[in-house]
Amino acid sequence: MTSTFGGIVSSSGWIAPDAAVAKADNDASFASYQIFPDASANLDPSLQQIAPSDLNQILAMTNTDGGSGGALWLGEHHNSAKDHMLQADFVRVVHEQRQKKLGNKNGKMSVGLEMVQVQFQPALDDYISKKISAEEMKSRVDWDKRWSWSFEGYLPVFETCRELNIPIIALNVDSEDLGLVEVGGFPNLPRDKIQKYISDPAGFAQFASYPYFKTYVDYTIGPSYDLHRSMGILRTTITGLRLDEDMSFSRFFSGRILWDEGMASNAYKWTKANQGGLMVGLVGADHVKFEGGITGRFQRMAKDQQLDSISVILNPTLTDTRPSASMSEMRNSAASEWGKDELTLQLRYLKKGVPVGSPESRESSNTGGVLALADYIVISNS
Repeated sequence: MTSTFGGIVSSSGWIAPDAAVAKADNDASFASYQIFPDASANLDPSLQQIAPSDLNQILAMTNTDGGSGGALWLGEHHNSAKDHMLQADFVRVVHEQRQKKLGNKNGKMSVGLEMVQVQFQPALDDYISKKISAEEMKSRVDWDKRWSWSFEGYLPVFETCRELNIPIIALNVDSEDLGLVEVGGFPNLPRDKIQKYISDPAGFAQFASYPYFKTYVDYTIGPSYDLHRSMGILRTTITGLRLDEDMSFSRFFSGRILWDEGMASNAYKWTKANQGGLMVGLVGADHVKFEGGITGRFQRMAKDQQLDSISVILNPTLTDTRPSASMSEMRNSAASEWGKDELTLQLRYLKKGVPVGSPESRESSNTGGVLALADYIVISNS
């Protein structure tokens, strides 16, 4: 598949990490920025520095009416020790602030994990209740086979949750079920399994029709598929089943949206069952960026429940904000707006019915809206 991205990318001047660190609070472990998207004719998004102490208060969600809670998404790089240390720090600080302001009853929170599949929830419960060790938990969730990224990197998060008695919630789809979709699409998944991961089938179907979704898919999922194909890794499903030919884009796409929908649905179920609670979701940055993944899906489910949703990208890089395998200019006339060392802070999408690449698509009056990279970005001091 060749990506046919049809929107316009927009970026603003990016502060290099070293400069950002210099401006951070003296006693803080990170520098933080809020993203302000711009859907006007200027298409000029901006970054505004926010004090880490102020960001911590926002992320704790204690200022919402009645402490309504919701989900905080911390978009990580799975192999980054810096990201995992930030996550552990945020979990501790957010917990402290919620306990102080809301108390034990209303300050409840959990930590949701992309790394663990839902079938292994009992192992996480036993770890938090101190019935098993971290090593036993690692074995029982089949970590080395089903995730493969360093378990030790996540230990600061796990140990913090155990110390503070914060429940850890498995978010991910069981690989056996995802493998069925990769082989035969959604028709290959039994009805009871579909209901397990897709609690809102009408909303799930409607999400794909949103005006911005095609722009999101063309900019993120399409290039990811091309990269996987170029690496020669589409001949095997997640369960290790060998395929006679490369997995089709349709199957790849179906697996990806099941992954996102399943994680969003599991997070929503917890927040709905724990009124006023906050789930801190630890997921890959690719599932958080530009609203079309887990964040937009959670917002769709939570819109009638007065639940907040905040997205944060930890230590963002150019590869986070540009299509996979593209560190140079997009094959798009809007690419000239980029500086070589700038992050893409938003994507523009067109109004329904405006042809991609047409003269009309360049008219500001045909802007359907923009997708922000995230609500905030955070950069480690070291």
